[in-house]
Amino acid sequence: MKKVLTTLLAIVTFATLYAQAPKGFNYQATVRNAAGQLMTNRNVGVRISILQGSELGTIIYQQEEAVNTNANGLFTLIVGDNSTDFANINWANGPYFIKSEVDLAGGINYTLSTTQKILAVPYALYSNIAGRAESVSEDWVYNERDPYFRNWGFLYDSLRNAPTNLSQFNNDVHYLTAGDLLLTLHGDTLFINGGSYVILPFHNRGTVEWDSVLNHPTRLSDFINDLGFITGETQGLNDVVAINNNAYGQIKNVYAPTDPLDAVNKAYLDSALAAEVAALNARIDSLTNLYESYFDSVNNRIYQLEHPHINGTLPGIFSVGANTKVNFSQGNLQYRPRIKTWRFAVNQYDVAGSANNNVYMQAYCSDWIDLFGYGTSGWDGGAGRFMPYETTTNNTEYTEDPNGNDLTEFYANADWGYYNPIINGGNQMALWRTLTSTEWTYLLTQRPNASQLKGMATVENTPGYVILPDDWTCPAGLTFVNSNSSYTANVYNASNWAVMEAAGAVFLPAAGQRTSSNTTNVGTAGNYWTTSHVNGTTGYTFHIGPNANQMQNSVTYSTGCSVRLVREY
Repeated sequence: MKKVLTTLLAIVTFATLYAQAPKGFNYQATVRNAAGQLMTNRNVGVRISILQGSELGTIIYQQEEAVNTNANGLFTLIVGDNSTDFANINWANGPYFIKSEVDLAGGINYTLSTTQKILAVPYALYSNIAGRAESVSEDWVYNERDPYFRNWGFLYDSLRNAPTNLSQFNNDVHYLTAGDLLLTLHGDTLFINGGSYVILPFHNRGTVEWDSVLNHPTRLSDFINDLGFITGETQGLNDVVAINNNAYGQIKNVYAPTDPLDAVNKAYLDSALAAEVAALNARIDSLTNLYESYFDSVNNRIYQLEHPHINGTLPGIFSVGANTKVNFSQGNLQYRPRIKTWRFAVNQYDVAGSANNNVYMQAYCSDWIDLFGYGTSGWDGGAGRFMPYETTTNNTEYTEDPNGNDLTEFYANADWGYYNPIINGGNQMALWRTLTSTEWTYLLTQRPNASQLKGMATVENTPGYVILPDDWTCPAGLTFVNSNSSYTANVYNASNWAVMEAAGAVFLPAAGQRTSSNTTNVGTAGNYWTTSHVNGTTGYTFHIGPNANQMQNSVTYSTGCSVRLVREY
């Protein structure tokens, strides 16, 4: 495209424009190639366009022709040539530009063009439309030095040195000026400049203005009170009743009084009513406040009875079903074999890590461990099964029958939150439970706005996963991004996380997993048990990891996984 434009500028070099016939004019142009050589004795295609207003203006006329260049590379054609469209051009509405386009192959594939302003309109063309012109541009006035106008088309305001004052005209209608008039009055005759006169309207008619009458009356006492108007005497209500006994009938419309007495009575009633309404409103406000205080007290008492505070409960409320809400525990479940004691981790981001390798020591292990096989709650179902320090890799050792069982009904005793008290979680049996796979799925994908209420994070240098409560509002000064691709999407130190936790946020640390007594992937990945089984050897977990955060159904019973308990709200 750049080459075409360069060639275009080199080829079209000059055009001449001059007056000829009343319906057209001659147009000439020289054609050269990119090297500046004349295109002689050659058939070329030409398109001529007349543009109005600018080089990119509206096309008001266009024609196409095939022409031959001469020995000098020059071609000539007639623009217009008695065309009706050309004849209708109003040359007074310029400026106009002429655009020529050339196809060197003689066709209509025009690749070369030039545009020039028409600096002078051919006299014959302009005179042809002079009779219908309404205005003429200044360019045409300057170029037409001695025009012949059939009809004058200029507006008066466009004329130079047009007269604007009456003093520039002859006063041939004898309008009076400020110094031309001298009026004198003699009796009832008005004389103009001492000659012409006007007889005033009251001449010989006997009409006299009131104020000109001598000794005319000015007080009512000068007249006879034949209409019986009341004078300055004093009258009481009895006098009024004696004259017309309808005094009690004057209060006709208290809402819109028509008599002074009605207005007075209405004002008094309005004032009294306003005082009563104000007193009644004050009493209503007092009773309302008393009722609301009592109602709040009753509701608070009911709430306390239905939701007694239990140690280890986080404040956030989470929907795990259409009609089921829960609170999460303050941290992952932990067990200390040596003293056979269950507790919740002190902080949500605490993990036992490599301490889980000592699980095989059973009663001699003094560390807190936090990775357990499926259903290893401490309930002795026989043959040493369901112990939290179970390390066998025989998956059938974790169930009562080869088909496997959910940790519900009879096997609810094997749910980690059912059998043993948790010392910092209420210290009672059956206060806590584990979510089912269906509840985990609802929490993560089906509750309202679920996709915005979860994401990967790092809390106090521990990677993991954040789940936010149903009514989440991010604390001022902190942010949360719902990302499943990086643990660094959200990073909080201990103090910042304390604020997030107070607002209801839950953090599931990537605590790794255990096979027999070998712990791996701490800080990289983790699995959280559900109470739901798949078959006799595998169960469902919620998996946390850098590549996927989702429910999994292929975790074998013997795998040591994290446990996070909930309490129904």
